[in-house]
Amino acid sequence: MQQTEYMTDTSEVRETAESTSLTTPSTAKQLEMQGRQIGNNIVAFFTELPKHVSSFWQQYKQPITSILLIFVALIALRVLFAVLAALNSIPLLAPTFQLIGIFYSVWFVYRYLRTKSNREELASKLQSLFE
Repeated sequence: MQQTEYMTDTSEVRETAESTSLTTPSTAKQLEMQGRQIGNNIVAFFTELPKHVSSFWQQYKQPITSILLIFVALIALRVLFAVLAALNSIPLLAPTFQLIGIFYSVWFVYRYLRTKSNREELASKLQSLFE
């Protein structure tokens, strides 16, 4: 009984091996057609890509520009703070900058805020700057 089962098993294996050949002409053509179709889809995608990118840019130009400007401003601030930290670490340079700031503040108050005519001049300059 075991021998019969063994024979049946091998005959089934032979039948399945014969019935499913790996390269039949119809499957090879189907695979070739599928490959060409995939290739055509890829070429069409890359052909249409500039149109899609330009339409996306036209639609979202202002938000993208705003985000990029914010990103560039953050990078510029980080670089500025790094340069200021490096300059601040140099001995005698930090007190020199503080003295320059104090002298400039005193000059600004003396020049623009001391009299009414100077304050009016400053107000007109600021008004023309904001227009």
